[in-house]
Amino acid sequence: MKTTTQEKTGRYIVKHLDELNESRSTCGFRRAIITDEDSGTLSMSVLRISDSRKHYHLKTSELYYVLHGEGRIELDDDVVPLKPGTAVFIHPGVRHTARGDVTTLIVGVPPFDKDDMFFD
Repeated sequence: MKTTTQEKTGRYIVKHLDELNESRSTCGFRRAIITDEDSGTLSMSVLRISDSRKHYHLKTSELYYVLHGEGRIELDDDVVPLKPGTAVFIHPGVRHTARGDVTTLIVGVPPFDKDDMFFD
């Protein structure tokens, strides 16, 4: 039986979060679980919020699901508290940033694309 960090077949992909590299992103530190190269339809990452910059996307919708910690997310002029179990769906064009000691699961549809990130 073959076990790998990342197993790709024509039918499925298996990745283990603890074996994925963490990289700096606009909102904090990200471990990309599913990327555009994996699916073409969505992306999924675990993100530790840190020094997030307010930004928006023109194409991608994002679903944030809080796994750990507490904080807040700014959505245009609104501020929404975050705690474990909170889900926030962000439509394209909504300026957003998060603050606090928060770890989230983020799903992007279509997949996250660095060329679809804009700052004021």
